[in-house]
Amino acid sequence: MTSTTAPAGDQRGAYFEQLYQQDADPWRVRERWYEERKRALLLACLPQRRYRNAYEPGCGNGELTLELARRCERLLAADFSAEALLLAQQRLADAGQAGNVAFERHKLPQDWPRTTKGAEKFDLIVVSEIAYYLSADELALLVEHSVASLAPGGSIALCHWRAPFAQRILSTVRVHDAFQHAPGLHCLLRHEETDFLLGVWSNDERSVAQKEGFA
Repeated sequence: MTSTTAPAGDQRGAYFEQLYQQDADPWRVRERWYEERKRALLLACLPQRRYRNAYEPGCGNGELTLELARRCERLLAADFSAEALLLAQQRLADAGQAGNVAFERHKLPQDWPRTTKGAEKFDLIVVSEIAYYLSADELALLVEHSVASLAPGGSIALCHWRAPFAQRILSTVRVHDAFQHAPGLHCLLRHEETDFLLGVWSNDERSVAQKEGFA
């Protein structure tokens, strides 16, 4: 994590824009074994092999986006930073995996995609390394939007760094607890390490084995 203090409120967008303009991979997500391993764990914890319609807010430079795109028919990848979105688009284009991915600039929670009546909801939502930048009120809206836009049987995956750093507003425990106590969600998995927390919730409490009919 960078030690530079992030401005609060609406200035967060400018902070992330400058961050990605200065460095295309500010957290070394493509280089560090820690990041590669964390992605592999998150992907292994997803309870379905394939997803129809997924949403990844805070996609950054697209490293996790690339792996999610390989398991989704459609993926909406969004970020606060226009520069990050350009990097993510290039990453997927270089890998030949851009055809099923749409990119949009979203400020959370205000720009959360509206799944109005008749619109298809998301059967996978991945919130990774972004929710601790939100205020308590913004987190509450994030949880509300996530639950409301989750398709029946869908999953919400969260993964967040645990250690203190200058830009953090909320603790990782508080972020994950907000989803743990959300009405209508059931915790399918909690993975805890010194460095990060990983959790998966669903509006269907059945396990993978139960869904496949042998438990």
